[in-house]
Amino acid sequence: MAEASWTHDPDNRPPGVHMSGLEAGRTAREAGVGELLITHIPPWTSREEIIAEAKSQFSGPIHAVSPGEVFDF
Repeated sequence: MAEASWTHDPDNRPPGVHMSGLEAGRTAREAGVGELLITHIPPWTSREEIIAEAKSQFSGPIHAVSPGEVFDF
C-alpha cells in the first residue's frame, strides 16, 4: 500500500511530502511486492494518470483504493 498524490513533475513537487504514481510504482517494484494498492489520490488528480505512471514502473496488479474499501492481508 502506498500513497500517490500527484502526477510526476519534479519541478512542481511539494518538497518531502507525497509520492507520484511513478514513485509509488518504483517503490513497489523495488520492495518486491505482489500487488500495489494506491491511496490518497486527491479528486483534482487523475486516477488514470497515477495508475499509468505506476504501471510504467511496476508490472504487478495495481488498484486505486476508493473510500470505504476494505482489504484483508
